Amino acid sequence: GQYQLSPNFVLTITLHGDQLYAQATGQSRAAVFPESPTQLFYKVVDAQLNFELGPDGRPKSLTLHQNGRDRSAKRIQ
Repeated sequence: GQYQLSPNFVLTITLHGDQLYAQATGQSRAAVFPESPTQLFYKVVDAQLNFELGPDGRPKSLTLHQNGRDRSAKRIQ
C-alpha cells in the first residue's frame, strides 16, 4: 500500500517473494521486518512502522517512528 506522510512524500510498502520492503519518495527501497502483525522495523536505520487497522482488518494508516519523532500517514492506495 501507499501511505502519504506529506503532500509530496509517500511511503510505499511492497512484498517481493517473502520479503517486505518500504520505499519513500526519492529514496531507495529498504527491507522491513515484522515485529508483530501490525509492527515492522528497519535494520538499515533506527525506524519502526506501526499500522492501524480498519474494521475490515486492512491497514488504514501507519505511524513512522524515527529520530524521536512520530509521523502519521493515511493509506492512499
